Amino acid sequence: MYHEVNTTAIDIKKHKGESYAGTFKGSHEITTKIGKQVIWEFADEAGLSFGVYGFTNLNRALETIPTDSQVRMTYLGTENVKTKYGQKDVHMVKVEVDDGAEEPEPGKGKDLPF
Repeated sequence: MYHEVNTTAIDIKKHKGESYAGTFKGSHEITTKIGKQVIWEFADEAGLSFGVYGFTNLNRALETIPTDSQVRMTYLGTENVKTKYGQKDVHMVKVEVDDGAEEPEPGKGKDLPF
């Protein structure tokens, strides 16, 4: 059975505070009118493909993650930080990898010594 391949990519910088999760499948480059752009490839829970446009902090995080890892990304907005080009507004992202451990139920954590 054939199914259509999704060739669109999400710009998570337009969705502050929203999380996107999936199985990390790799990346590829495209050439745009302003230069090369990385598209990070994922599969959602249903196995459908989706891409996410890269940016510096996202690229740095995802370059360290093995394929087939479960990943969740949340765009945090911009933060004014010192860069090699001076103070700049930089896009910030939280990238999390599922380590396979079950999350504790709310109110049920490690036993505290007090």
